[in-house]
Amino acid sequence: MIKQLWLAGQRFQAGFFAFGRGLFFIARYRLWGYLLLPAFLSLVLGVTLIIAAFWAVQVVGDYWFVGGEWQWLYQGFIDILATLIAVFLALIGYQTLIPLVVIPFLGPLLNRVEKITTGQTIEVGWRRDLLNAIVGGWFALRDAVLQVIFLLLSFLTGPLQPIVMAIVNSFFLGRGSFDYLLEKHSTSLRERKLLTRAYTPQIYGLGLAQFLGLLIPLVGLVLVPPVGVVAAALLIQDHPPQQQLMAANAVSRR
Repeated sequence: MIKQLWLAGQRFQAGFFAFGRGLFFIARYRLWGYLLLPAFLSLVLGVTLIIAAFWAVQVVGDYWFVGGEWQWLYQGFIDILATLIAVFLALIGYQTLIPLVVIPFLGPLLNRVEKITTGQTIEVGWRRDLLNAIVGGWFALRDAVLQVIFLLLSFLTGPLQPIVMAIVNSFFLGRGSFDYLLEKHSTSLRERKLLTRAYTPQIYGLGLAQFLGLLIPLVGLVLVPPVGVVAAALLIQDHPPQQQLMAANAVSRR
C-alpha cells in the first residue's frame, strides 16, 4: 500500500513537471507556429466565458442586495463569493468547450511531436475520428454537469471550497489534455477508460499545473491548451499505453 502511494506520488510529480517539459519541448523544436490558431481560439473562448460568467453572477447578485447596518459586511461577502463562483463557472465552461473548439486544431502539433519523439505519426480513419468526436461531445456535456454539481456541493466545505474546486478542476483539465491522445491509442471505450484510470496520477499532476497556469492573465489562456497536450504526449511516451493496458488487465484478472 505504501509502495503504491509512493509510486502514485512520483507519477503525480512527473505530471506536474511535465507542463514545463512541454513548454521547453515547444521552444526547443521551435513549434510556436503550430500554436497560433489554437492559442487565438483559446484566448477568445476564455475571455468570452470570463466576461459572461462575471456578468451573469453580477445580475443574480443584484437581486440579493441587502440594506441596513450590516450591508457593507454582507456586500463584501457576496462580492468575494460572486468572484469565486464566476471564476469556477468560467473554468467549467472553458473545460467543456476546449476539447470541442481548440483541441481538434492541435492535431498538426501532436503529429509533429509524435514524428520527433517516435519517428512516425499515429493515423486514424475518418469513421473513428467521427466516433471520437461524438463520444468527446458527450463526455464534455457529462463533465460540465458533474462540475456544476461539484461546485454546488463545494459550498458545504466552507473556506475549503477553493481547494476542493481546484482539485476537481485539475482532474478535468488534465484529462482533457490526455483524452485526445487516448482516443488514438485505444480501440474501444473500455480501453480508453482503463488508460484514463492508469494515467490518473499524471492527469491530476498535469491538471494542477494547467490550473495554476490559467491563473496567469491572458498568457495562461494562450499557452495552457497546447502545452498541456504536448506534456500529455511526453508522459505517454514515458509510460506507453500498451504497458498500461497490460498492467490494468492483469490487475482486473486478480
